[in-house]
Amino acid sequence: MDKIVIRAAVMVLLVFILVAIFYERPVDSSKRAAYLPAEGFVGNEDIGQPLFQQHCSACHGQQLEGSATGPSLLHPYYKPDHHGDLSIYLAVYQGVVQHHWQFGNMPAQKQLSAEDAGHLLRYIRSEQKKAGLF
Repeated sequence: MDKIVIRAAVMVLLVFILVAIFYERPVDSSKRAAYLPAEGFVGNEDIGQPLFQQHCSACHGQQLEGSATGPSLLHPYYKPDHHGDLSIYLAVYQGVVQHHWQFGNMPAQKQLSAEDAGHLLRYIRSEQKKAGLF
């Protein structure tokens, strides 16, 4: 019985060590993903709002309320704890395969820069906060 407990403790310790080694590595800025803005970038919702109107509102609605062709971004599915900021960047950069809704796949919006996506994210999150999602 003691050998089993010791083996289990060793296995748990190894898992914690592996997580510490691989999970918490800082991102090397030279290898930063092209769809992410520069380290320290802060989006501006006033810049994001017209970008949203131009590039996103046809599907996601003028006020993020959704439409016949795309979901509302004010739905709890899009809260930061369900779809984090990285998922928004990835949606802009590579599109999204439908998974919550029956609207079809979202196409990539590669005409938008990483900074544009950051401004869009800031606008979306500010509207979600106003709507009481978080």
